Amino acid sequence: MPPMPPKGDEKMLILSLPAIYSLELTSACSNCCPGCSNVYAADRSPPPLPASTWERWLEALAPEAVRLRLTGGEPTLHPEFHRILQAATAYDAWVTVFSNARWEDPATFVQRLSGLPHLSGLLVSLHGATPHSHEAYTRVPGSFEETVANIRLAIDGGISVAISTIITHHNWDRLDAVAALGEELGVDHVAFNRYLGHRLPGIETTPEEMRAAVEQVEALIDAGAPVRYGIGLPQCFAPNRSEGCPAGATYAAIDPWGNVRPCAHSPTVVGSLHQASMETLWHGEAMRAWRALMPIECQACAAYTICHGGCRAIQELRPAQRDPLRGRPLDDYTFPQPTHELPAEGRPHTSARLRPESFGYVLLGQGQAAPLRAEARPVIEACNGHSTLSQLASRFGQPAIDLIGELWIRGLIEMI
Repeated sequence: MPPMPPKGDEKMLILSLPAIYSLELTSACSNCCPGCSNVYAADRSPPPLPASTWERWLEALAPEAVRLRLTGGEPTLHPEFHRILQAATAYDAWVTVFSNARWEDPATFVQRLSGLPHLSGLLVSLHGATPHSHEAYTRVPGSFEETVANIRLAIDGGISVAISTIITHHNWDRLDAVAALGEELGVDHVAFNRYLGHRLPGIETTPEEMRAAVEQVEALIDAGAPVRYGIGLPQCFAPNRSEGCPAGATYAAIDPWGNVRPCAHSPTVVGSLHQASMETLWHGEAMRAWRALMPIECQACAAYTICHGGCRAIQELRPAQRDPLRGRPLDDYTFPQPTHELPAEGRPHTSARLRPESFGYVLLGQGQAAPLRAEARPVIEACNGHSTLSQLASRFGQPAIDLIGELWIRGLIEMI
């Protein structure tokens, strides 16, 4: 048995506690996107929770987390946003701010973010390479130029920025232009996402447009462009290098009023942190029922461990109660694995920590959570910077080197 699950299997292993959280600080937003992913977007009236409440919850949740995403709405519109951000970045988890970059005082905002510990950067919504394509989604004239200008400002201020782009009817055939704009701006990467929500004619892509968009993303990846998929796609829809969603397995969302959901796109509320602990809600009946929303016919699919039958959230939101991109189960599938050559005299080192789990361990660090089988522990403990890869190969064999290589690709191991 290999020390690490085959690619995709780790998405089926349920952690004892989430390692990744979306903290939806406020429902307020300065854009008017008709395809807003927030299931509560129609009711933005209740005021958001005070910073003191978020500080209390962070004290309980952040020590076991590797990544915190501050989102909304537009999180920077929370009246105590900077206090919450300061609290979040006080822990070891990497913190990302998911924003539309339409800040009231951009220069001051960037200055206050500069130098914060554990701030991995900004994830900025930009839905096209032109004002037309972006503003067809945001419904705010001038928002494209404002967002692009503030991306430049943030990068010039030393803050890492990535772009999040929803693939729509207005941009599906110009994704290469979005990638080119991202490179010109100097962003870390562009994450392309399928639209998740109720049917949205005129905005949502047709299946044919979406297939063509996937082909563009795959071509960009092949060309070495800094692009990726932000949300997984069913492998039966079109061949792609996206991976399954971690919702309900390693990831959970908390809305502006303390309700816990398995996913930021899902309408399912499994309980409230005002009434129960995250551990209780994570292992509760409502969460178990949501995890079970996997199409029976998909379980025989050769790609099932990668995409898990598609998106559960859109399955909940559509009248047919199925992912509209889901096709026929595949009889044969192999996840494309890149080949990397590691230096034989390199000395692997990791500062990530092992947390015991029912299936073995999870390696936590660098914003990543990697489930491992129990027999992987000696290999991880030997990655202390003293032994070379050739020595580790003699001691543990090729499967251990494959594991080290996979963790190196994911940033959980470095070579010294």
